[in-house]
Amino acid sequence: MKYQRDLKVLLQERYKRLYRASDGTYAHEVRYFYTFLQKHPVLQALMHSIENASPTFDPAQWIETQYTQATPGGFDWPQFEEQRAKVLLTLLRNWAADGSGVEEFGQCASDESDLGAQLQDVTQRVVAPFVEYLQDRLSEDSDILYLLERYKRRIEWFEQQRLFAAYEKDTVHGEAIYDEDLRLFLFEQGVDCPFSQPHSPSGNADVVADIQGDDPLVCEVKLFGAGQYGIPYVAKGVKQALRYARDYNKVSGYLVVFNLSVDTLDLPTDASDRPWPPRLQVEEHVIFLVVIQARPLPTASTRGKLSIRTVTRQELLDELTPGDAGPI
Repeated sequence: MKYQRDLKVLLQERYKRLYRASDGTYAHEVRYFYTFLQKHPVLQALMHSIENASPTFDPAQWIETQYTQATPGGFDWPQFEEQRAKVLLTLLRNWAADGSGVEEFGQCASDESDLGAQLQDVTQRVVAPFVEYLQDRLSEDSDILYLLERYKRRIEWFEQQRLFAAYEKDTVHGEAIYDEDLRLFLFEQGVDCPFSQPHSPSGNADVVADIQGDDPLVCEVKLFGAGQYGIPYVAKGVKQALRYARDYNKVSGYLVVFNLSVDTLDLPTDASDRPWPPRLQVEEHVIFLVVIQARPLPTASTRGKLSIRTVTRQELLDELTPGDAGPI
């Protein structure tokens, strides 16, 4: 969750840097700003999501029409926010590729006569709402990760023994036991309507929750341990979370892994600074990987040397076929 907050702060700082840029350095700063957006898996996934929204809407055509029709200061925006986001992203990408484009836009969209004032006006009109759009969506992920982090602590600190005992009594339905406990927690934390096994075009997700309105959270639950619950089973969960995220048009998917082994499970991440939790970027989606130690462990003084099962990115993505995702 701290990673999401830090990213929102970084976005704001980058915006301020661009706003303060002089007319002589603005072209460089806008390129740096766009490169910054591309470096972070979550932001990159959000931009992919923006590109894929409203598929019949052509942002380039909208921009061209506005150039031919607008008077200074009169550049208009589409009716829907997601369409405006596509226009904003297209403008930023164009300016990063060709810095002169921002001056052309300023002459069309701003009623300021001074070039420096035009650039500040353009930054407020284009970059500020785009940053706010990204920050809003980062807040959504932060809320979910906060709940999942609290749930992880709840199990590992207070409920581990009770749930593991219930699992051992009914291993056939063990995954359902943990799934039901997670759904109850989500409900108690203010998730209005968590329920199990809803239908989607790709099948049935373990948890789809109505967080606010009709915005679904897709959360796949998997066990890890002996027998059938090996790494291929966890990889199956990544594949399912990705499919459900696509079905529900969500940037983020969540895989909660209940670790029933005595090994520490070390999952890979595509984030260079390795924040919690690990996350994989596939296509325009980010899959967050939350591991919960479900099996009680001996005390540190009696269990001997710590055993770590390090999982590679390829192991988790081997389940994906060309039809499941693009290049990885």
